[in-house]
Amino acid sequence: MPIAPDLRHIAVALPAKNEEQDLPACLAALDIAAMHHNGPVTLVVLANDCSDATVSVLRKTRLRYARLRWHAVSMLPGARHAGWARRLAFDAAVATLPHDTDILASTDADTCVAPDWIVRTVAHFDAGCDAVAGRALTRRIDRAALGVAAARRLNLLGRYYTALDWLRADLAPIRDEPWPRHFYEGGASIALTRGLYHRIGGAPTPPVAEDRALFAAVRRAGALVRHPLDVRVFTSSRIEGRAPGGMADAFACWIAQAEDAPLHETYAFPMALDPASAAGRDRLSFATLPAAIATAGAMIRARRSAAAPQVEPILVPAILERDRDGSPEQDAELADRRVA
Repeated sequence: MPIAPDLRHIAVALPAKNEEQDLPACLAALDIAAMHHNGPVTLVVLANDCSDATVSVLRKTRLRYARLRWHAVSMLPGARHAGWARRLAFDAAVATLPHDTDILASTDADTCVAPDWIVRTVAHFDAGCDAVAGRALTRRIDRAALGVAAARRLNLLGRYYTALDWLRADLAPIRDEPWPRHFYEGGASIALTRGLYHRIGGAPTPPVAEDRALFAAVRRAGALVRHPLDVRVFTSSRIEGRAPGGMADAFACWIAQAEDAPLHETYAFPMALDPASAAGRDRLSFATLPAAIATAGAMIRARRSAAAPQVEPILVPAILERDRDGSPEQDAELADRRVA
C-alpha cells in the first residue's frame, strides 16, 4: 500500500569519529529539522573507534522531536575508513524503516542541516525522484577563522565551480534536471529511498570518496537523482579531518600549498567540463585560477547573450515598503560562492 507523503519514515545515518565538539550542534539541528516533518524521524549514530567523549555526548543527549539510536563500534584494521563507517551507519539506519518508499538520509557529524532540510528533501521525493544530493555550504564563522588569505582562496574556488556548474548545465542540459541545480555529491547531504538502497546492494565501501561511489551506483541502477539548491547543510571548514583524503585534507592542502602548485581535481577549460578525460598538465593553480574565472565568466556572458529570451519582458510597479514581508533575504553560498 502506498505511504502518504507526510507519513514517510525518515532515518538519518550519521557516522561519527571523535566528534564531541561538533556533534551536539549537529544533533540539535537534525532535531529541529525533524520538528517540521509530519512523520517519524530516527537518527542513527555510529560512533566509530572514538577515543574522546563522543559516546558520553550520545548518552546525555535527549531529543524532543526525533528518536535517537546509537552504536559504538571498533572496526577491524582493514575497515577503519570512511567507506565502511558510512556503510555500517546506513545499514543500521535502514533497518529502522518499514517501507520501501521511506527515506534513508545521511549527513556528517561536523555539519548542521538547515531547519527545512528534511521537508524539502521529502518534497523532491514526492515530485518523483529516487535520490537527492543536497548542497553543502561552509559556515562563514569557520572560514573567517582560517584567515583572510585562506578565505580568498576558498572564494576563488567557489566562484570557479559556480561558473562550471552553470556551463555544465547549459552545454549538456539534462531534461529532468534543468538549471538551477548544482553538481555536488557529498556525504554531507545524501538521501535515497529504502527500496533503492536495497536495489543497489547497500552502500559501496571504498576507503575514500564513498559518497560519490554511492551516487554512481544509484545512476547505474537507472534511478533519478536530483541536485536541488534548496536542500542545504552547513558544514565546517576544519583542516584536521577524521577521514584521510576527505574534505578537511582538501581544505588543508588548498590553504598551505604554494601559489603555483597544481590544484587537486581543478582543471582549465575545456577539460574542466569533462574532468574524466583531463590530465595532470590541465590542472590549475591559484596563480592561474583568476584568469580561468575570467574566461568562464566571458563564456557565460556570451552564451546568455546568444540565447533567446525565455520570457517576454513586462513592466511591473515598484514594490512599496508596506508590501515587503519584513524578512531579510539571505545569500546562499558554497565555499564563498553566490548562486543566483
